[in-house]
Amino acid sequence: MTSQAARDLLWAINSPSLIRTSIEHSSCWPVCEAAEVASKSLQNFCDQHARHRVGQYFEDLVHFYLKAVRNYEVVEHGLQIQEGGRTVGELDFLYREADGGLHHCETAVKFYLYIPESNESGSQFIGPNAADNFERKTQRLFEHQLKLSEARFPMVVKREAFVKGRIFYHPLKDAPEELPTALAADHLRGVWIRESELEWLKSSGADTKFRAARKPLWLAPDVATSDDSELRSADDICDQLRQHFTERRTPQLINALITHDDFWQESQRIFVVSDQWPNDAR
Repeated sequence: MTSQAARDLLWAINSPSLIRTSIEHSSCWPVCEAAEVASKSLQNFCDQHARHRVGQYFEDLVHFYLKAVRNYEVVEHGLQIQEGGRTVGELDFLYREADGGLHHCETAVKFYLYIPESNESGSQFIGPNAADNFERKTQRLFEHQLKLSEARFPMVVKREAFVKGRIFYHPLKDAPEELPTALAADHLRGVWIRESELEWLKSSGADTKFRAARKPLWLAPDVATSDDSELRSADDICDQLRQHFTERRTPQLINALITHDDFWQESQRIFVVSDQWPNDAR
């Protein structure tokens, strides 16, 4: 079985963009082939940059791809921008392609839940942390983060946003009739439910197993061996989640897996949120 880091790298580069690739500043890099990834080098790189936050882990995978797979010169990574003695932002990457052209790239991996009802956020695509939403993130990305390099690095030939992720939809509610302008129509999808709807997980059938996703491993589809001790039945994962929500209100990401050729492979990804979400997650 391919290493977790290698599968995450392939997902980071090859999965569909969360933003429309036809809009200005969107980025679309060459497909990354498994044979291009030196798993040992990648694992050593990840071990040296051990992260808990999903976004930082994603950024590290992009760093490895640019430097070790594409052989681009990474001129700056995580460059803080100062104005008047205070930090006003950070440039994720300044890199040179083979032709010498300098690029400024901002990266992000995002997960949003579609909620049809109007709410305090002003958005219907809200992050598990409800202070975050799709429109707010893309506005900051295009109107602030990418513009930070304009005055300081005028030699940049392209400013690009490399954004991956997934949108989660409630299984018992209608999908939106219209998407936000910047959201790609072919984005990856998942499901979200509330804690009071946990019985819905049992509709997957007895041949489905579940396990809670551990940060930062929220990227590639989950796989497991047949003897993996973390796999849970629907009854067991429901009990685990009920216990969680008696102690805290934080959303939980769950992977549903089915058997395939002696392995378990992810069939669906599910966010479970409290009955008060998004109000208790702001």
